[in-house]
Amino acid sequence: MNEKRLSTPELVEELRSSMDVNDGWIPALSRPAGPVGLSDDADLADVVNALQKFAAAPTIPASIARQLERAAESAASALTSDDSAVYGHLGAAYAYVLQAQRAASDEDAT
Repeated sequence: MNEKRLSTPELVEELRSSMDVNDGWIPALSRPAGPVGLSDDADLADVVNALQKFAAAPTIPASIARQLERAAESAASALTSDDSAVYGHLGAAYAYVLQAQRAASDEDAT
């Protein structure tokens, strides 16, 4: 099996797209009163800020909010880390977002 590893910019884009203003799953989950999603030109600092806002939104279920909070913490660490550690922090943030998405799917199923 030959799996392609996401690059640092691709990880940031995956995080951003999960909160896309038009079709992100996180803003859709927080509607109608939750935070607004991100535009296409959002940078990592915007991603961190949005993750923090969504994690704190009262419309986000607690199990998902915990994962988004952890994703925000990991992404924030990428902002202040040296270059060698950035990828690991972004990878962790992405993994937390995937776990949150799985938890959201599980909640929809019940």
